[in-house]
Amino acid sequence: MRVWRMAATALLLLPGGVLVAAPPATAAPSATATPSATATPSPAAAADQTPPVLVDVTVSPDAVSVSGVDLVPVTVTVHLTDDTGVVEASEMDGGSLPYVGLRLVGTDRTDGAELSLTAGTPQDGTWSATIHVPSTWNGTWEVHRLVATDAAWNRLDVDPPASADTRLEVTGTHRPAVTMRLTPNPLVGDGPLTVAGRFYYEDTGEGIGNQPIFFGTDNLCVEYHSEPNGTTKADGTFSRTYPKGDSYLKCVGITRPSNSRVAPSYIVVTADHPRVKPTVTAKANRTTVTPGTTVTITGEVKPDAGWNIELQQLQGRTWRKVAADLTSGDRGAYRIPITPKTPGTLRYRVVVPSEDPATVGVSEVVTVRVSTPGGEPSPGGGGGGGTVGGGGTGGLPITGPATAPLVAGGGALLIVGAGLMLLARRRRPISTPDGR
Repeated sequence: MRVWRMAATALLLLPGGVLVAAPPATAAPSATATPSATATPSPAAAADQTPPVLVDVTVSPDAVSVSGVDLVPVTVTVHLTDDTGVVEASEMDGGSLPYVGLRLVGTDRTDGAELSLTAGTPQDGTWSATIHVPSTWNGTWEVHRLVATDAAWNRLDVDPPASADTRLEVTGTHRPAVTMRLTPNPLVGDGPLTVAGRFYYEDTGEGIGNQPIFFGTDNLCVEYHSEPNGTTKADGTFSRTYPKGDSYLKCVGITRPSNSRVAPSYIVVTADHPRVKPTVTAKANRTTVTPGTTVTITGEVKPDAGWNIELQQLQGRTWRKVAADLTSGDRGAYRIPITPKTPGTLRYRVVVPSEDPATVGVSEVVTVRVSTPGGEPSPGGGGGGGTVGGGGTGGLPITGPATAPLVAGGGALLIVGAGLMLLARRRRPISTPDGR
């Protein structure tokens, strides 16, 4: 099965089947950060080996009520001190420090925000972020992580002690939800793919009509800032057809302002990968060859991405794998050399295997006839052997100690034939000049 191309992310399944995307930085900020304020530490900074000190964290207000698709601003404030000064730094994933993470109590669901200096100095200052809280945050949240670095690249990474100041109680009502289906299922080849579903309120089932929404594919679902590119109908339904389908992640959601430079934020979002049944073409550059001649089977797999493929040969009534651990190129093309060794009629096919029988891709049958010069191939569908890609054999050669009995039998037949010819000549009537 092909490897997913999507960037790593956290898409969290909530009760009712709602998926919420967490910015990549909430899972694990990189251990390496590059301060943007100064490229080379000053002598004083170079001598500093102490990370920033967390004085306190506050969340204000500490309790909010949110309904529907509304948003309520909540400010998280962090007081930090450092001898050489806390700096804004870039993480390996493109995120920014200082960073504060929040977690829904009793779950693994996380979110967070990048902080900026709003009061004081880098040596003794207040760093803040305003989070636009949706109704889908219903529950108790707590600050569970604070990451910061200074000009000497000393790193602070702590879980602040739980207190009333570090908690946020969210009462979310009339919460939005979303369903999504992908058709056809499975997607055959790279044909059209339709993403359709409905946004609605959990408590009433009423559709969320005329709502701006975002359709995304692959890493756009979890990276960059997502602007609405679609709108629901009056009953909350939506539909979008992609003319060329693929196996990448598809998502649809209602966005909200993001507190990350590299990731979108949603009020509600759902995402899924299409089930794909790839189409496979196959042809041989030669269809009639002599033993030992290399034949190249080429073709394409659609959608055009790297797929695991295998070559199979019909042996008797069974298709047997003769070459595996092969991969199509990024554009779906592949090339498989085979070298038949003995005369015969060989039948091959190229397969994209899958644990799901409905998504196995199979090419048409490629027939290769192998015969000696001036001879004919032996009948049957798998008697001839061959080497595949310089590797294992594709069949069993005809061998055995039957040569001497065949020679003896042939000689006996010649002697009997000669005797019959002599006997016939003796019994032939002698012709006379007048034909009597």
